[in-house]
Amino acid sequence: MWRAFGIVAVLAAAGCGGDDTPAAPDADPCEGSALPAAPVVWSDAVGRIDVLGADLRMTASAYVDADGDPLATREYELWELDDAGALDDRAWIASVTDPAAEVTLADGWFVNGATDLAPWQRYGVRARDVEQHGACAQPGPWSELVSFRADDGSTALFDETQIREFRLELSAETITALNAQAFPPGCVPFERDYYPGTLIYDGVRYEGVGVKTKGGCGSARDFGGKPGLKVSLDWDDPAVPGCPPDRRIGGQKTLTFNNHVQDPSAAHERLGYALYEAAGTPVSRAATVKIYVNDTYYGLYLNLESINRRFLERRFASKGGMLYEGTYWCDLLDGSIAEDDSGCLTREFRPDACSGEPDVGADPLSYEPMYAFIDRLDALAAGDFYPAITEVVDFDAFLAAWAAEAYMAHWDGYNFNIINNYRFYHDPSTDLWTLLPTGIDQTFGGDIDPWAVSGRIAVACRADAECEAAFAAKLAEVNALATTMDLPMRAAAIRDQLRPIIEADAGRGPNLGGFDGAHGNLQNVLAGRAAQVTQHLANHGF
Repeated sequence: MWRAFGIVAVLAAAGCGGDDTPAAPDADPCEGSALPAAPVVWSDAVGRIDVLGADLRMTASAYVDADGDPLATREYELWELDDAGALDDRAWIASVTDPAAEVTLADGWFVNGATDLAPWQRYGVRARDVEQHGACAQPGPWSELVSFRADDGSTALFDETQIREFRLELSAETITALNAQAFPPGCVPFERDYYPGTLIYDGVRYEGVGVKTKGGCGSARDFGGKPGLKVSLDWDDPAVPGCPPDRRIGGQKTLTFNNHVQDPSAAHERLGYALYEAAGTPVSRAATVKIYVNDTYYGLYLNLESINRRFLERRFASKGGMLYEGTYWCDLLDGSIAEDDSGCLTREFRPDACSGEPDVGADPLSYEPMYAFIDRLDALAAGDFYPAITEVVDFDAFLAAWAAEAYMAHWDGYNFNIINNYRFYHDPSTDLWTLLPTGIDQTFGGDIDPWAVSGRIAVACRADAECEAAFAAKLAEVNALATTMDLPMRAAAIRDQLRPIIEADAGRGPNLGGFDGAHGNLQNVLAGRAAQVTQHLANHGF
């Protein structure tokens, strides 16, 4: 069964099945005609996970027909795909007569009443050619399906060119409870609780969200100052029976707002995450926002993409692995783990009656995968480290993170002094572990020796000549990349974007003088950083 859209009248007139009258068997106008070849569909959307309907462009290869029949029409179909990648529901169709034409959604129509791509939906595109053989038009085979995923709204949410507003309404009781947990008891792991509040974004009220403060011993603040905040739209309030509503803003169930109290330039994180991304390290997206609490303007914050299952699905072949977070002098060691989650290396996913069934092949929600990871690292310590480590860790991404941290002098991450602010994710589809850096506000503050590492993987690499050479090559690559990215220009663009806002109302900081001074220092650091990294390479024989 086939359908050629836009040519039904031609088929009916030709007796080719366009109506209920069968063609005469001895007068088949299609007899003896070779079918046109299946085209090859191409789109820059293929394989992506952030496709916007307005940006979707599709083309296909040249029309080919063995017996030279002309093209009647080229048909495109857009299908919703199920989780296995199979055709589920046809969403959109188009018919064009120019095989070289670039096709957009405006060139066809949705068949299911929709007006745009559904958020976070998997789609497949295919095409076929219909030849005109005398009085008969007949279709060739469909092309191979090419697929992509529609954007979930997060592209707009993390658009750095926009400064969006988020407003919180918190009761006096909630603020008192949040203040009581605002400051950790020293530089140690510290678990905080969510308390109820209301979030207002883009004119929509989200009642009953969970709110908690965030920040380590350097950045923690209470509501007398400028607290870092996490807002959970699917918080399971213990005072409310049943499971929480499934709510998202721009695809996000949890919003992370960093307070810039250790970075008065409000630029370090945006620059640093961009460098990680360009170097090949999976990191969160980030954009500057305004935060209001009970109609009081608290100032500019960084809206940082939360590392959760949605983040993992965007970045990895499988989102069903385990994720662990390390804080404060906490390395990948058995002694860093406590089964009651009180250790410095903690699991990010735990059993939850409201989370549904885990993915097929998913990791157990326990410390078992991390113990296995540590065992594999231990087995490498006394033998040949490199390239064996590449069978355990996504090592190119690890070297990229190490090199980027060295460039930005990120002393507060996994590889250097503090062994802090990091996560490791296990992708069960590849059995590889990936470093996910975070907490990069105290960066671009000066110089750091790229070889002065503390994290056990970097230390072992430094001791292996072949691995050390691989790191040096990656460091030189990232050094050149940073120059190509023109970080001074990017920093100046952030300054020019944010300065008028701070000048008009700084909220709770940074004040204008601190902002201007921090940007002056940042430009000085960036101006000399490439030469410093080059000198470090030379000092170590590279």
